[in-house]
Amino acid sequence: MPDRLCDYAGLLGAVEARSNTVQPPLIVAIAGPPATGKSTLAERLTEDLRAAGHIAVHCPMDGFHKPNTQLDAEGLRRVKGRIDTFDATAFAQAVARLAKGDVFWWPRYSRRSHDPVPEGTRIEGVETVCIVEGNYILTNDEPWRSAAAHFDLRIFMDAPDGLLRQRLAQRHERGGKGESETSKKIARTDMPNAKEIRKSANAADFLFRQVVDG
Repeated sequence: MPDRLCDYAGLLGAVEARSNTVQPPLIVAIAGPPATGKSTLAERLTEDLRAAGHIAVHCPMDGFHKPNTQLDAEGLRRVKGRIDTFDATAFAQAVARLAKGDVFWWPRYSRRSHDPVPEGTRIEGVETVCIVEGNYILTNDEPWRSAAAHFDLRIFMDAPDGLLRQRLAQRHERGGKGESETSKKIARTDMPNAKEIRKSANAADFLFRQVVDG
């Protein structure tokens, strides 16, 4: 069972402690349901680790969304965000490249075009800490499992369902969805996804649970 952490300082300390025992790059995984605050946490960790002298980079899984044209061809656009709407093979290959210290582009997801951007973040191969973050990255199925074999520290982040629904509604509405479409998306895709993602929580070293924002 993962150890429980409820404060950011303790989590940052755990990451820094692990960095002293692992040959670079330390690859930290942050998994959890949508809208738990994974990206915010990953960005904050990245900034604070840089301030402490590390060469840190944030590597979100969202850049491995299948393009909308591919989702349309596969009939998956309406369930975008589900595990099969990501290119898991490409993700696993990219994590392996992080571990090898390769120089390459880590893709990003554009909230404007709602599509992946291949040349997102430049990985220089000299990073000492890589923060890999995403919903499904601790899933115990291939090729996700092959990617997870490279993780040196695993964090599972969660939040109460009520908070998730509130944040998801705000996210979808910012993205241009109406109230009815937002409600359907949350009920049809987001919350079922959260239920499945939570099955991977026991694969983590630490469970970081938010009770309230911040």
